[in-house]
Amino acid sequence: MASATCLPTPTAASSTHYTLSAAAQLPTASTAAQDSFVTRNGSRLVLAGHDFKAVGPNIYWLGLDENVGPGPSYPGKGRVLEAMAIASAMGATTIRSQSLGISVGTGLSLENALGVFKPDGDPAWDAIDFAIFAARRYGLRVILPLTDQYDYYHGGIPTFLRWRNLSSTDFSPFYDLSSPVYSDFTLYIRTLLNHTSPYTNLTLAQDPTVLAFETGNELSGWTGRDYPPPVEWTTAIAQLLKELAPQTLVLSGTYGVREAELHIDEVDISDHFYPPSLHRLSRSSSRAASAQKPFLVGEYDWTNRYYLSWRWAWFILVLPALLAALLYAATPRRWWPVRTTVRGLLTCGGCRCGRARRRPRRGAKEAGEPEAQGDARPASVGSSTAMYPPVPARGVEEHTTLEEADADKSLYHTAEGSSASLPILGAVPSTDSTRPSPAPRRLSPASSWLSRPFNLYRVHLSVLFFVVLVPLLAPLLHTYLPSSFPSFLSRLSALERAPPPNTHAASSVGDLYWSLFGRDDACCAFVEHADGFTLHYPSAPGPGSDSAAAGRGSGDAVAQLTRHAWGVRGERPYWLAEGKSIDDVKGWRDLPVVACPQDGLRLANGTIVGGA
Repeated sequence: MASATCLPTPTAASSTHYTLSAAAQLPTASTAAQDSFVTRNGSRLVLAGHDFKAVGPNIYWLGLDENVGPGPSYPGKGRVLEAMAIASAMGATTIRSQSLGISVGTGLSLENALGVFKPDGDPAWDAIDFAIFAARRYGLRVILPLTDQYDYYHGGIPTFLRWRNLSSTDFSPFYDLSSPVYSDFTLYIRTLLNHTSPYTNLTLAQDPTVLAFETGNELSGWTGRDYPPPVEWTTAIAQLLKELAPQTLVLSGTYGVREAELHIDEVDISDHFYPPSLHRLSRSSSRAASAQKPFLVGEYDWTNRYYLSWRWAWFILVLPALLAALLYAATPRRWWPVRTTVRGLLTCGGCRCGRARRRPRRGAKEAGEPEAQGDARPASVGSSTAMYPPVPARGVEEHTTLEEADADKSLYHTAEGSSASLPILGAVPSTDSTRPSPAPRRLSPASSWLSRPFNLYRVHLSVLFFVVLVPLLAPLLHTYLPSSFPSFLSRLSALERAPPPNTHAASSVGDLYWSLFGRDDACCAFVEHADGFTLHYPSAPGPGSDSAAAGRGSGDAVAQLTRHAWGVRGERPYWLAEGKSIDDVKGWRDLPVVACPQDGLRLANGTIVGGA
């Protein structure tokens, strides 16, 4: 519980805010198309000739709740009605609920044992039937997942495997179309869809309130590698659903957008976002658009906690500076400078070449031979000095490369400084000054620039390390770090604006945040959920201590989601005062009051069910 004290609802007479107390208050436009199915037109959804956007909350606990004692238990009808009213006030058109489609494996489930189903009229059926009826009366559509990747309290794939005494961690039998486990699952689907609701006299297969059946919840897990469903299995389940409910849409329950599933005619596409990521959102919506498939964001995090916990990750860009400084400090000073060229650096040979020139000279010194000092020549070497007249100096431009110049110098010094190792030569005739010198071979400007020597210092290497690493890290951080909730919501709004017909532009048909809760059966304190994504609607906006207690719900996140939903719908909220627009809703204090309890729903025979 969020609070030990009750959070009273202001009465219409005492509050200056609009108070939603019953489904009957909703404008006719909100419920006029309740008997029409939502259909697909390319990558868009259409209802009664107009674009339809599936925006709203996940309310997973409507069929069976784990959060109130004794848990699990069926939620009270008053709690269900309040949740529907909150969704309506926040601009929802659609809700998604796992426990309305998945109910296996416990004593309170539709199928509490293999092949054993509760009879019509049982509380297990009544909870599902009433929630869908309430959604219909509040002008909402529902999406029903049919199984779950995880071993949650309402059942899932592991439940069907345990019923056959198989390992609950090996999903292969569940996805094998010839296995008895697959037959068990299809029996559950047929039983669920063919049940007739006493509230509507319609089966789930016939009820337009059901926007879509989803093949499962986060199949393959959030990594996408935990037994992803084979394409053959998804195709077979989708065809079965179309056989039973030909007018109802089918969503792939795979986590992420898989290329192979884009080519299944019966299947539309959804994806979940934990954490929110603009990169993944763009990629998933573009993939769906390339196949002209409607794309739905089935779940996403509105808490901003992923972003807040990773916001300091941009300081990783300081790491290259620290590494560059460490490289500078750890490199011995005696290694520097290194004489090299641009060509040497590009071929990763600069340092090797620089060291290679030093080694022969050190060897010559150890052997007792004179060490060459640059281009200086010894004044005399015994009596042989006169035998070697001056050799005309050649310009550097005559050498093809720096290495050729070094080779010439090496030969020259060997001839003068080590006459003992050479044969006695006759006098070298003087150079004929009248003989024309060979034309110098000049390098091209580019080659000359690449071969020009320079000194490389360790500070240069450190700076180069920093300059190369920062441009690599910055795009990776921008791409893969969690996105902030406001920026993610803004991108969703942009994608959900109706694209031109028959285009392949990335788009979305809606988004459903996780997850909405109301107050307990006594309309007292908020019901809490332990996953950290519990959205509470403020119960008493306005001045006073009661409103302060209400604000301890989910605060302005509720206002942001409300502005987003009504903005995507392109409608003015029915509860907004004349002359104002949804942009005037700045915070949770500007939202309408949702009464708890809500008035009950009147059946065709005049009976009132649920509520006050």
